[in-house]
Amino acid sequence: MRLKTFLILFVIAYVALTMVNDYITYGLTKLNEESRNTQNEMQATTNIAEELLLSNQYTTRFARSYVATGDQKKKDFYQSILDILDGKVMQPKDYSEDYWDRVAGGLATPPDRSKAGGKSIEEIFLNLHITNEEFNKLKDAKTEIYEISKIEAKAMNIADEHYSNKQQILKNKATKTDLQPAIDLLYNKDYEAANAEVAEKTSEFKTLIKKRFSDQLSKLNHRYELLVFLNALLSAGLYLMVLISSFYLYFRIQKRGVEAIETLQLISNGNLSARSLVKGNDEIGHLASLVNWTGSNLQEKVTELEDKVLKTELLMDELKKERNRSEKLLHNILPAAIAERLSNGEETIAEVFPEVTVLFSDIVGFTELSDKIGPSETVNMLNLLFGKFDELAEKHCVEKIKTIGDCYMIVAGVPNRDPLHCQHIAAFAIDAQNCIEAFSRESPYKVQLRIGMHTGTVAAGVVGKKRFSYDLWGDVVNVASRFETTGEPNKIHVSEAVKFRLSDDFLFLDGSEVKLKGKGIMKSFYLLGKKENMPEVLEFKKA
Repeated sequence: MRLKTFLILFVIAYVALTMVNDYITYGLTKLNEESRNTQNEMQATTNIAEELLLSNQYTTRFARSYVATGDQKKKDFYQSILDILDGKVMQPKDYSEDYWDRVAGGLATPPDRSKAGGKSIEEIFLNLHITNEEFNKLKDAKTEIYEISKIEAKAMNIADEHYSNKQQILKNKATKTDLQPAIDLLYNKDYEAANAEVAEKTSEFKTLIKKRFSDQLSKLNHRYELLVFLNALLSAGLYLMVLISSFYLYFRIQKRGVEAIETLQLISNGNLSARSLVKGNDEIGHLASLVNWTGSNLQEKVTELEDKVLKTELLMDELKKERNRSEKLLHNILPAAIAERLSNGEETIAEVFPEVTVLFSDIVGFTELSDKIGPSETVNMLNLLFGKFDELAEKHCVEKIKTIGDCYMIVAGVPNRDPLHCQHIAAFAIDAQNCIEAFSRESPYKVQLRIGMHTGTVAAGVVGKKRFSYDLWGDVVNVASRFETTGEPNKIHVSEAVKFRLSDDFLFLDGSEVKLKGKGIMKSFYLLGKKENMPEVLEFKKA
């Protein structure tokens, strides 16, 4: 084979392999895009199941709330959820996981019941690319929700009759109707089991979705690996072509050809700076020029690659440092369990905790005191006191939620459920009171603390995208805050619910009835301390 012919064939093969390599690169790009689209579709599909589950949880919550309070708004919220699922009412634009919490708290507007044109949950199911088995799981979950709604409707009808009769009782026209049958309907084992069945069906649906999409992603990954393997083969083929051409030229040419081949061999061995001194317009000269071009091009590409590797290493180091800083910051501003869940990829964290205790405290006359001692001394005092409170929170296994000025808010039973939540908060309150008294004795100015406590059900979750915040919502938070504001200095003002849970181990002093905004008249008590630490009070009561 003539040298010219060989070179022509070599170039054709090189260009062909390069084009195939570009095609493989394009295929890798398309596979990456398809993989992202598949993951987005999986997320959108599982979100529907989450919405169905949340709708069931909120209907349960509003049905129970209506039975307990007779608040017509709760019944309206309940019906709106069912109408949205049926497509009778259009979903609000801001409809999200915490929408009904915001509506219940007065932070969002309830859906407009006059706006039709919504999509039922079945229509949404049909628009998704899901299998019959997956569709049946979601359909079963919705069917179970409507079976549950029949129980809830029956309970609310009993409540309607009760609250209607209650008005008649006030006018001496009827006898009182017992609410207990409604309560039994919404708290019995069958009702709880039905709710659990909804959660199980949605969980099974998400399992099917994850399995199907995992299979798809696995196939995409297999194709991706195959293309990477073919790309490696092409690279090896290119290298083999260079090696074969080197041997051909070595045995084909004797004088200038030998030098050109030796130069090419040096380049193949890694000496990219090697250059041939052969000159001329013949095939050998052209070959030497090609060898020199290859060396220069490879040296340029290697230099670029080394620069990219160095930049990549620097970026990876920065990314690692930034990740460490982010994780440290998350653990400083969020509970450890919540920070861990965010680090593991959870984007939305929102839960309902049926049994928690919330405490609010603030410094009496803080505004006047801060004006008197100045901003610098005020900050030093708050740092010292809140630092001690943080130590007490860790000691008593309670969770600090936030501070607002001189207000310090904690909770027990969140995010880790705790059967002794009320006892832990009470122990914290007593120690915090002792801490303030000790500080006041050593301080040139008198400092007094007002504390309020309440226990019950809250919703908790992470809000924010750039600045995370773990917060609580619910009636318990409002009542605890109002018990704090209506309490007396250096006393722990608690609700009847708190006294009920602590009366076996703690002593209380009856307080006067207090009128709380939005709640009406409520009984109040003052927590004195543990019985075992106050024997003289016990003896006094016996006498």
